Amino acid sequence: MAPVREQPNLFPTLDSIEPVLWPAAALAVFVATAVAVDLLVLIAARWRLVDLPNRRSAHALPTARGGGLAIVLTTTLASIGLIFRWPPATLPILLGLLVPCLAIAWVGVLDDVRPLPAVGRLVLQIAVAVGITAMLGPLEAIAVPGLPRLEFGPAAWPFTVVWIVGMTNAFNFLDGSDGMAGLAAVVGGVGIAVLGWYTRMHLPMMLAAFVAAAAGGFLVFNWHPARIFMGDVGSGFLGTFLAAIPLLFPEPVEEQVFVPAVLALWPAIFDPFVSVLRRIWNGANPLQPHREFFFHRLIRSGVGHATTALLYGGLAAAGAAVGLVMLVPEVPAFVRACGPLVVAALAAALAWGVESRCHRVGLEPTGIRRDPLGQPGSGS
Repeated sequence: MAPVREQPNLFPTLDSIEPVLWPAAALAVFVATAVAVDLLVLIAARWRLVDLPNRRSAHALPTARGGGLAIVLTTTLASIGLIFRWPPATLPILLGLLVPCLAIAWVGVLDDVRPLPAVGRLVLQIAVAVGITAMLGPLEAIAVPGLPRLEFGPAAWPFTVVWIVGMTNAFNFLDGSDGMAGLAAVVGGVGIAVLGWYTRMHLPMMLAAFVAAAAGGFLVFNWHPARIFMGDVGSGFLGTFLAAIPLLFPEPVEEQVFVPAVLALWPAIFDPFVSVLRRIWNGANPLQPHREFFFHRLIRSGVGHATTALLYGGLAAAGAAVGLVMLVPEVPAFVRACGPLVVAALAAALAWGVESRCHRVGLEPTGIRRDPLGQPGSGS
């Protein structure tokens, strides 16, 4: 009896086409988001769903709002598609990522329609952060090459919750100028995706790539002069999504990539963090909307929206590059350990540069001053 010949495989396997499939999927997310945002611009114009300028606005003309809905839709659908590739990750993707982020997006919709009390929003954000931490697990430790491993112990849960809530609000604060939040999400998402690629963690890599692609599609219409704003529905979703992705890395990779991921997002974290501390120091309400961020002051000093966004994007890209170098074992441990110090120097240079420029053009320093009626008011 003649041996049975093995039939040739006429179709490529999924593994063989993945190097082409996933970049194509990210490109599809980019295109789909851009198309959806364009439709939202038309709908907003027809139904007059616009953001009217006020004394805190950085825009001078009525602008369509709600563009973040497109980011939420395309990122969610693309992320669900990953479940079919990695079925064991179904619960972490659905319950640890999408459901909490959609809850934040829904709160953003409500806040965009009728502003909610700041304390109420904060309570809801904490509840969502607790849910994400319960599903994905807290960050137990961080590892920086050349330094002792830092274990959080009992502080792991509070630290993780604060990280998620802080990122949710950081992107909400950053969405105050054309292109700022969108470009921050693009650079941060790409940076985390590269970390996933380097560590061969494909699931967080693709999630980060999808959210970066969606933010990029939105950015087409949000670049200065913006035709549409993302609103709280988009900024809150982006911040929460990007905060949760590092928690999807398995241990011990999670503790190694967390600091590099933070470095890819550092301008979005640093500016709101300094602003909150400054307002607390000056006796102002840190939850009240204001125009005291460094990027606000740059724009008010005469720097354009696009230039400011590119500056922040470039600083974030530099942080992402430093973070990637921290993971390369061929680089000396001493050099890798200096990564956070390099970004700290960039942060100090940003703060000094902004305040120096504001001083040169005569823009008053931030803080508490008295208005002509003798009542205290904010300094910006």
